[in-house]
Amino acid sequence: MEVKICSYSDSDYVAFKEMLTTCFHQDYNEQLTEDQLDRWQNALIRRAATEIVFLDILFIDDIAKGFILYQIDSQESDWCVKEGYGTIREIYVTADLRHAGHGKALANHAEKRLSTKNIHGMYLTTEEVAKEFWTKMGYRDSGEICSENDSPIFVK
Repeated sequence: MEVKICSYSDSDYVAFKEMLTTCFHQDYNEQLTEDQLDRWQNALIRRAATEIVFLDILFIDDIAKGFILYQIDSQESDWCVKEGYGTIREIYVTADLRHAGHGKALANHAEKRLSTKNIHGMYLTTEEVAKEFWTKMGYRDSGEICSENDSPIFVK
């Protein structure tokens, strides 16, 4: 099994859209319309092109099987909770490959990439179902609640 994590490219558009659709509809149980998904996806791709956010795709044997969206919080981004901190905004691995270390690989990849950019630290928001995963990754509950999504903020 060959595992690669690569920056998003235009050739990943269809696979990324399929993963976003599955992520929102099945994992988050949000029934976004095709138009809403297209607008959200295209906005993310535009931001990734300017390196306001970073979007990387997980490939297993050259098939897209996951993604991670991360950034350095700044006034230029549409999400800025802790200016100067790196944040993991979204992480996704297809259901058939979960619990095999791929989420950890994506998170480590993003942390390593952000650590070269003079950040103050890392944070993320999480739902109850993922708290154990992020705790094992070295994040701790800060006791703060994010005003953007009403979720607890975990820091590292």
